[in-house]
Parts: sequence; structure tokens; C-alpha cells
Amino acid sequence: MNNCINYSLFYFEIKAKREGDNPAYNWITIGLENINKAVINLLPVYGIIENERCEVFKLEDFCWNDEDIFGCGLVYPPTDKSPKKLPYIFFTQNGNQIGKAVLLKDNYDTYEQVIWIRCCSVEANFGNDLETKPFCYDITKHFVIKEFYEDSDVD
Repeated sequence: MNNCINYSLFYFEIKAKREGDNPAYNWITIGLENINKAVINLLPVYGIIENERCEVFKLEDFCWNDEDIFGCGLVYPPTDKSPKKLPYIFFTQNGNQIGKAVLLKDNYDTYEQVIWIRCCSVEANFGNDLETKPFCYDITKHFVIKEFYEDSDVD
């Protein structure tokens, strides 16, 4: 992460392949779930990002194509930053950030990856071996995001 010396980035990607003859049944979601079971996720079939309060943010000009690669990143700021900065979650598609980031205001100490699928298969990359299987999104060029969803963005 450029200009982010003490920030921590956790990131994973999935390659989503549609299965079956009826595309109306294809459905995936990728995101993170906290200890209270609140989820922040991307729902490509609807072209939306949903926060932990079930508020929906519509992605402009979004299209889900077969075998797209979706990513989810969690960024924690340095603990000694003044004024205090909050962690955030962002999403990618085929190596590019999509939408704005979602600020985490509560219960952000523990998150787990979540992937739900229907009539799809996924190939996950959790970054275990980036030399032979690099991420589509170049995490080395990630800058701290300064644009976040706000209440006025709720669809």
C-alpha cells in the first residue's frame, strides 16, 4: 500500500463461473462478516454493495460477466493515528476497485471472509502463494481510500 506505511491490508479474491442453463439462477455474494454476524458484501447479480445495516449502495454501470474475478479488502489504519481513523472494506472486479469503500464504525475487531453461491462455482485465492498465483488486483499499488459511502448514497 503506497503512502500507507502502518496500515494493514487483508484481501482475497474469487473467480466466479456460472453453472447451469438458466442464468436467472446464478447468484454469488462476497464479503466479510463480523463477530455479531453482520455482513458487508457485494452482490454482483444486483450490482449492489450492502453494509452491515442492510443499507444498499447501487454500483453505476456495473455488469457481471462469467468468470469475473471479484475481490474484497479490509484495511486497518495505524492505531496511533490522530485523529482516529476507522477501518474500511472495499471491493474489486477484474483488478479494479468498484464503488466506494464502506467505513466500519462498530464491531470491527474480528472479520471472516464469506462467499455464498447458487448455481455457480468459485475458485478462491486467499493469497497463500502470490508468486505462482498472484491476485488480479495489484495490492502493492493500493492507496488509502478517501471516498466512502454515506447515508445520502443509500439506494
